[in-house]
Amino acid sequence: MTTLDPLERLRPSAKPRMMDLVQEAGIDVAPWAFRADGRPVKAPAANPAYCYEWCIVDNDRVVVSLWFELMSLEDGRVVQRVNMRDLRRRVERAKHLDAGTRTANVRRAMAVDSAVFRAFRERLPVHVVVCDGDRRDLDDVARRDPSKVERRLLDDSPWHVTAYDIPSGDTVISRDQPLLIGKPS
Repeated sequence: MTTLDPLERLRPSAKPRMMDLVQEAGIDVAPWAFRADGRPVKAPAANPAYCYEWCIVDNDRVVVSLWFELMSLEDGRVVQRVNMRDLRRRVERAKHLDAGTRTANVRRAMAVDSAVFRAFRERLPVHVVVCDGDRRDLDDVARRDPSKVERRLLDDSPWHVTAYDIPSGDTVISRDQPLLIGKPS
């Protein structure tokens, strides 16, 4: 019997459309069918106004994309420690990226920071899309390519923002269900 690293149970193995995962999390995806000016788009799932976002918030639903490689186990629970304000500052300093990329990623980092703070303040569950693939290294000035999600899944366990430091933005997002350690998968 082989025992896998418990975190491996969360590693995605397929790449469903982001729109489908957002809908599965309980968010109405009807707006994905339209541009900001109200004109319809040909492929709602590929609408760039939504499909590249790092988080989607609708009423009391918060969906956040988190990278699998940044997850860790602490006391049997899966957590991810993030600081989106720090990421925003790092993106702003990444002059090797074009201005449009920097602007979009700064806006996305600020949106995630706002979403996780709201989830913390209002004790809202967070629906996590676990992403796996080629994550951009902001310190690699030779690399201009964006991160590329190769696999993703919507975790069926709710997560919560268990810590949010207002002055610094340091955040801990924790999976509610612990992974059973030592059980075969």
